[in-house]
Amino acid sequence: MRADACEVARKEDAPRPAQVLLLGADGSLVSLLSDVLGEAGITVRTEDARGERPKAVLVMVQRGGNILSALQCAQDTFSPAPIFILLPFADERLAQLALRLGAHGCFALGQPMEELRRMVLVGLSGGAGERP
Repeated sequence: MRADACEVARKEDAPRPAQVLLLGADGSLVSLLSDVLGEAGITVRTEDARGERPKAVLVMVQRGGNILSALQCAQDTFSPAPIFILLPFADERLAQLALRLGAHGCFALGQPMEELRRMVLVGLSGGAGERP
């Protein structure tokens, strides 16, 4: 019985993987980002999941007009976690707008996923995000 108690204590002391919250994404994007970020030891939760506060938040924005409201809502709810905006396509104007409004980084789908993973890892470590 002692071995079981020690094993439980070790599991409780083990570092938990970083968790990011993904908002506004459909199931296929959740699956893709879970695979991509999971390779770096990052767990992706969705807005439906409950648990501890996320270390970072990824917000999928379908239209440029939604950036401000999505970013403000995420900042109000999850501050001080870094907020990253995901765009459905590359648009430098929207990426710059997101950064000016306070996003820690912006990523356009269609870019290499390694760039997203690097941007999130930098944000989790306390550094500045990267633009697309």
